[in-house]
Amino acid sequence: RQYLVSKVEEKLAYLDEHGPDSSTLSKLYFARDEGDGKTKLTRTQVIHNALLLIFAGTETSASTLTCASLFLALHPEVFQKIREEQKDIVIRYGEDLSAECLESCVYLDSVIKETLRIKPLESGELRKVDGSVEVDGKQIPKGWFALFNIKQTHVNDPATYQEDGSHMDIREGFQPERWLDETTKPQAWMPFGAGRRRCIGERLGMTEMKVFLSMLARKVDYDLVNKIGPDDPFLWKTNTVLARPLDGVKVRARAL
Repeated sequence: RQYLVSKVEEKLAYLDEHGPDSSTLSKLYFARDEGDGKTKLTRTQVIHNALLLIFAGTETSASTLTCASLFLALHPEVFQKIREEQKDIVIRYGEDLSAECLESCVYLDSVIKETLRIKPLESGELRKVDGSVEVDGKQIPKGWFALFNIKQTHVNDPATYQEDGSHMDIREGFQPERWLDETTKPQAWMPFGAGRRRCIGERLGMTEMKVFLSMLARKVDYDLVNKIGPDDPFLWKTNTVLARPLDGVKVRARAL
């Protein structure tokens, strides 16, 4: 955190000396309230917002892609289906990844969604209760904060739930095909939150991940450096809001 703050401070010092530029940080720093034309974010608020953008805009997608890379290595048949879909898309649309092309990545979309179903945020989000409500016989008073747990919501989804927990297992539960059929499609899926405060970067994040995995399938084959046997436990980092494999998913890549 200290390193990131220092880099933001450097940029702000540059803007103080040279004035506005085209960067997002510059827009935050020099923005004025539309109402009075004077009120602006404090320097501390600018730094906090910059850190939020870095975390929400890069760490989330990067962590999901790390998990997806692991899942695809454990399920090579799924990676092969992505390859086959990409070959068909290249024939139809050419090499460029246009918006129309990405919309046609139906199977790839299901792979990303299934990754986010099994490994979403490890925690949840807070909402302030506007009026007293009763949930399962327990009262939540007006003005209190309620925390909804994203991962637990996915665990309890009646469309995928298995009593032995296998529906959330990275070996047995990773089934992208479930998204292609309305009878098996998950009902409770909220890795980007829900309601009016749903993640504003959802479309950007999904697009970034589709671009990365599309190019990966077209250009690269890989396997895991740290081999995982069918009965070996897989270790995850603790004390983190994002799912991260303990070894970072080291891979050995080969150009196609």
